[in-house]
Amino acid sequence: MHRVEVAAIARGRGAEPGPWAVFTLLAVIQFMIVLDGSILVVALPSIQRELGFSPAGLAWVMDSYMLALGGFLLLGGRAADLIGRRRLVFWGLGLFILASLASAMATAPWQLVAARVVQGLGAALASPAALALVTDTFPEGPSRNKAMAIWGGMGGTAGGVGILLGGLLTAVAWEWTFLINVPIGVIVMLLAVRMLPPSRPHAHGGMDVFGALAATGGLCVFVYAVVRGSVQGWDSALTWAEFGLAAVLLGGFAIRQRTAVAPLIPRVLFRLPNVVLGNAANALVGALLFSGFVMSAIYLQQVRGLGPVLTSLTILPLNLGMFIGSHITIRVMDRFPPTTVLTGGLLVQAGALAWWASVLGPKAHLLTSFMIPGLVWCAGLGASIVAGYVVCTAGSTGAEAGAASGLVTMTLQIGGAVGIATLSTVAEGRASSVLAEASGAVSLTAALSEGHSYAVWTAFLFAVTGALFGLRLGQRLKDPAGRAV
Repeated sequence: MHRVEVAAIARGRGAEPGPWAVFTLLAVIQFMIVLDGSILVVALPSIQRELGFSPAGLAWVMDSYMLALGGFLLLGGRAADLIGRRRLVFWGLGLFILASLASAMATAPWQLVAARVVQGLGAALASPAALALVTDTFPEGPSRNKAMAIWGGMGGTAGGVGILLGGLLTAVAWEWTFLINVPIGVIVMLLAVRMLPPSRPHAHGGMDVFGALAATGGLCVFVYAVVRGSVQGWDSALTWAEFGLAAVLLGGFAIRQRTAVAPLIPRVLFRLPNVVLGNAANALVGALLFSGFVMSAIYLQQVRGLGPVLTSLTILPLNLGMFIGSHITIRVMDRFPPTTVLTGGLLVQAGALAWWASVLGPKAHLLTSFMIPGLVWCAGLGASIVAGYVVCTAGSTGAEAGAASGLVTMTLQIGGAVGIATLSTVAEGRASSVLAEASGAVSLTAALSEGHSYAVWTAFLFAVTGALFGLRLGQRLKDPAGRAV
């Protein structure tokens, strides 16, 4: 009997999944969450026609998800520390699946936007818990750096793949962009029951729900003010009142984090340069990622006249560039400091975006004016995303790991939401000005093309600013010999 028991124990231990198997499952969850931030880009015109969205209201199909995800990520990170990371993964993923099903069943604009908010909330619970489980699985060192690099690369690649997959699914029906989450999510949950380690709290205390509501409300009001300003003009008193309300809410959030007993962002993180400057650069990377792909899809459909499937296939080489950039970065991360890789990736993006904006036009050759500069841009983008995750989570362990994990994903998503609103506003504003100034002498296509060119120049400024943050961070994080770390 004793031998039988020993053999059973040995078989049980042998059946336990290894750390990389657990990591793969968690990475699939993150891939799904990031995918839903971009999979609707090509489907937006079909959704607008069938559900009756206004041009201004259509932006909320994407921004409602991204703002709910970004705004509640810190609360999700704190909840993961208090309740248990495994448990939060299940709760968040279950909510995400149900909201995806509700989104596909929506018959009115408000129903879809409401379902997207719930979907974002589910993602905000699952994402930081999954990333914190990664930091639990791999201790500090080369293995964790490799895992975080792959994690960042997966998230960045998902943003581009979402556009490709969205175009193909939209050719069938836009509802499938949501329904695809249901079977995949159920399979992942069944595997997670067996593979994820048991939950245990990593911290004690309460959750700052007020802080989360203030942050999310302030960001929503800010983006709404940006959209309103682009539609109704920047001289509207109501628009500026909304900007003022956003400033009050976000200021209240900042004060709350300094005074709360259990803040969403542990105060110790504010003393880490890699967290503060790294997340500032990461927000700009998020703006480049999401707004860049959104504007690319709109440009190909509005200016070049391509349909959903052709748009997706044209963007496919850009996804390849991001894949190449992220995987090269994973291989060289042990040879170069992550701050150097982050800065280099942003500078590559700046150069590619300047090239792109200079040659963009309605009749320019698609290969030289879109695909080649877009390929270079995405290679730099992939490197920046991977390095950003490594930089922003370095040194976070124990009770701070969940909050740091939520913070890095939050800044990527919030940067994306603000970037989409900003670049869309720039493009629409410039196109409207060209049409008004020309008094009919310029075609709509030419005006839209110039508007997109202005938007790409704005993205260039994002990349340059992010590179400056990276350079400053490299100066702050030098060892006694003067080498960047």
